[in-house]
Amino acid sequence: MNLGIESETLEFKKTTGELEKAMDNIASMLNKHGHGTLYFGVSPNGDVTGQQISASSLDDVARKIKEAIKPMIYPEVKKETIDGKDVIRVDFSGQEKPYSSFGRYYKRVFDRTEEMTPDELKRMMAETDSSSYWENHLTNFGMEAVDEKALETFYKKAVSCGRLERMAEYDGETLLTGLGLFENGKLNNAGYYLFSNRRPVTLKLAVYVTDERINFSDIDRIDDNIFNLIGKGFSYIKEHIDWRVEKGEGTSRIEIPEIPVDAVREIVVNSFAHADFRGITENEIDITPTRVEVYNPGEFPSGLSPEMFARQKIRSMPRNRVILNALYKSKDVEMFGSGFRKVFYFCDKYHVKVGSSSENGGFSFVFYRDKSMKDVTPNVTETVAKKDDEVKIATATKVYMLLKEDPTQTRESLAIKVGKTARTIQRALDKLSGEGKIKRIGSSRAGYWEVF
Repeated sequence: MNLGIESETLEFKKTTGELEKAMDNIASMLNKHGHGTLYFGVSPNGDVTGQQISASSLDDVARKIKEAIKPMIYPEVKKETIDGKDVIRVDFSGQEKPYSSFGRYYKRVFDRTEEMTPDELKRMMAETDSSSYWENHLTNFGMEAVDEKALETFYKKAVSCGRLERMAEYDGETLLTGLGLFENGKLNNAGYYLFSNRRPVTLKLAVYVTDERINFSDIDRIDDNIFNLIGKGFSYIKEHIDWRVEKGEGTSRIEIPEIPVDAVREIVVNSFAHADFRGITENEIDITPTRVEVYNPGEFPSGLSPEMFARQKIRSMPRNRVILNALYKSKDVEMFGSGFRKVFYFCDKYHVKVGSSSENGGFSFVFYRDKSMKDVTPNVTETVAKKDDEVKIATATKVYMLLKEDPTQTRESLAIKVGKTARTIQRALDKLSGEGKIKRIGSSRAGYWEVF
């Protein structure tokens, strides 16, 4: 039997051996039409050739889609029998474009898949408000899940800066509804992550003794909501960077930080406002003798950089528009698109070098320090350090055992099974590699692990 020809919403693959390439096809169809169908077991000319389908074949396809396609989609993967031959049919849809496959963005040109240019991606992101779908989904939580103290602090802050009118009588539910965070007695995702008392977001904090990040002088892990974590993250950096004292007018003394605090605050806010909260995610602040790094689990637009947003005044591309609107009211966000311009202005003014990097779904912004840290009192106890080491060893052990079962597993699939972030899994892989217990053979996408 012949299923016809490939099109902008239909793709054929002869076997699941082409699974990696199929991810690019899925992303391209989502970006062009928001839906599509893909068959495994069908030749490019449409002839049904069939393929062997094991008990795990459907799970393997679904897992690969979950690993590769961001934002996450929920495809229907099923086995079909056509003229006595088994094939796998994948139906998928999504409206949160642009979609990426392993961090790259693709477009569909009739039956071909081509990588987008930076300009094409910029246009798509500017034309698409992808945040509203995820942010406006209602949760199962009502007012009982609201951090009332955080919400009232937000309200007072927003009123005092003139971006929110004072209510005749303060009411949390009315406030949340007006901010677009509460509907039909339930918090939506944006409201839940911003103000929930269920502590939905994790922030990891660490001060390392060396740039190798092996031993630390301070470490912490905080679960809270976005509004609270912004303040905690900002305070942590201020407490652990160097300050010098200069003489002011008369007998006054002025404390000057090694990194402009206005720039620090912008990056901390940015790390939460633009993070992708739709998986196992953790924000991080890592301080070493030569750098202060702020990491968030959210892809930066391909082909762009913070400096391009600052210097070229590129239009803002918000991932979480509802969250950003709320943070604008409290003046945590000054105005859309101005954050990186402000950061580079202050860093240029005070001669602070900065940098950034993207890594498999995450983004890091770095402030470089001129000198080693000093006068920072270690306050982590031996018990905490020992516990942290035990957790690292346990994670590495789980990863090792999983690789013994299936050495073809990716970092992302391991993260799902272990219940940790991809970044944590990478550290475990680095640890195992350094100890000579595993070795990578081939590329990150098509290779495998040799387990000793």
